[in-house]
Amino acid sequence: MTTLTSRNGTLEIGSKQPTVLINDKFVVDPTEVSALEDLRAGRLEPWRALARWGREMGTDMVDILINHPDLDEVALLPAAAVAIHDEIGCPVSLDSRNPAALDAALSALRPYKALINSVSAEPDCLESILPLARKHGAAVVGMPIGPRSGVPRTSAGRLAEARTIVEAATRHGIPPEDIVIDALVLASAVEPGSMAVTLETLQALHRELGVATILGIGNAGFGMPEPTRIDLAYLLAALPWGLDAALVDPATPGMVASVRAMDFLTGRDPYGLRYLEHYRRASRTARGGDVP
Repeated sequence: MTTLTSRNGTLEIGSKQPTVLINDKFVVDPTEVSALEDLRAGRLEPWRALARWGREMGTDMVDILINHPDLDEVALLPAAAVAIHDEIGCPVSLDSRNPAALDAALSALRPYKALINSVSAEPDCLESILPLARKHGAAVVGMPIGPRSGVPRTSAGRLAEARTIVEAATRHGIPPEDIVIDALVLASAVEPGSMAVTLETLQALHRELGVATILGIGNAGFGMPEPTRIDLAYLLAALPWGLDAALVDPATPGMVASVRAMDFLTGRDPYGLRYLEHYRRASRTARGGDVP
């Protein structure tokens, strides 16, 4: 089980814990000129508002991706991480492979424990990012993508690359409980049958490596009409196979309520406490809550 910390307390990611939903909308879209100008000028209020909205919708934490040539990631990643944490007090996932930006952001978030997303099985990535995770006591998301074959098309191949990440992390003093492995979602529109491989990988990661699991659900419906319907179907199907956390679009209709219902029914949310909490929050929002 992986434990993150924030002003709100601890957030646990693991097989017997409630499913962690991560707001994945903190991505710099180069087509949104005004948003790009705001970030370039260090104006973070739009991202603060996005954080408040995601929290109200029911997500548990945020993932920040600032990979744009016109932005200073070293300065902006820590500023954004602190602003979002100050706004809603949730754990933060830093979606970067820039060592200087990660070092700055993890330092700025101290004493809280953040998540680094994502560390591939490529040697250069492992050797540049894992020492930072050890230095700051951060957890990491491992992407089972190797230096030669890229994304493995079999669960055995993904498990092998995941094992490489776990072994490298162990050498750097990072325990398995601080590792979350992404089982990899491919777009079924171009990779028919790939969902079965992902589900088998989720199961194998728990059984063989004993690590927590995560998926980037937004890839599932890519290229299809109404992709969020497919994303939601994929997410719900993955839960019984061992999915512990997911990067999601908080606006996906029915997503949070459906996941909370699944957690209740499968014993991840005893007595439905989180389901009831979300129901009450959604009821307040329907009566005029803080939604941009």
